[in-house]
Amino acid sequence: MMISSFEKPFKDAEIRLLRGSVLLLFLGRAWQGVFWDLPLRTFFWDQQLMQTFVLWLTQDTWQQYVTNQSLNIDRLINSLGFSLGCFWAFCAVLTAYIRQGYRWLGFCLRLGALSLFLLALLYFKDKFYATGQLFEYAAQISAPLLLIHMLSGASNTPSFRLVIRGIIATTFVCHGLYAIAYYPVPGTWLQWCMRILGFESDEAALYFLWVMGCLDFLAAIGLFFNRTIRYSLIYCIVWGFATALARIVGNFYWDTAWLSLHQHAYETSYRLIHGSLPLLLWWLSSKSKA
Repeated sequence: MMISSFEKPFKDAEIRLLRGSVLLLFLGRAWQGVFWDLPLRTFFWDQQLMQTFVLWLTQDTWQQYVTNQSLNIDRLINSLGFSLGCFWAFCAVLTAYIRQGYRWLGFCLRLGALSLFLLALLYFKDKFYATGQLFEYAAQISAPLLLIHMLSGASNTPSFRLVIRGIIATTFVCHGLYAIAYYPVPGTWLQWCMRILGFESDEAALYFLWVMGCLDFLAAIGLFFNRTIRYSLIYCIVWGFATALARIVGNFYWDTAWLSLHQHAYETSYRLIHGSLPLLLWWLSSKSKA
């Protein structure tokens, strides 16, 4: 696979791939906001951060604030989460219809990307300021902006592909930091390894994740060399889609099929970009672009 040094227009298939991925990204977050929980309480219930403002606003104690006695903060948080979900649903609709030249639609998608960045900051805070937690969302935050760029009349340039390589590498490195246990390995990951892959012990699952984490690092490095980018992209495509689909497969039970999908399909939906963005880079870097 050759990396072209010439500028080429984006193909319709490439735009459709990214458009569909961004649409699913916003739909997944919309489902989460409307039906499930967003990490808003990590901000609104932070006493060190909010106490001075809360006491000024309510003229009441912090204890009365967090127990809804001075202000129904639970209702406010739930309403804000629902509103964000509706906004992301609106962004999904815009993603389906946005065309070149519709500037106000692009502005709305930029707001959508900003909201995803703020959501990443909330998860970053919720996970005790683990840097890997923040930058793991690089692909999700950037995808709407990449779509706007592709629809703006821009060309497929080496610089654009380099940006995508950086985004993919950042996402996979941060994902790998959890797999090698630099940060605590999520218990659900061990559960999925046992249920999907048949591992019978935590030790075997942890070793498998450690190996995959090392491959994440190698793939991220390989993206920046012409001789290895093909193999890195194959890995990122397969593993990106696999880790997204694991949210459904690892949590699906036939006797509660609808509930299983309702609880976990949205997690797959917004993570599919982790596989589709490497696939997009594969297309952009293919021999047909040389």
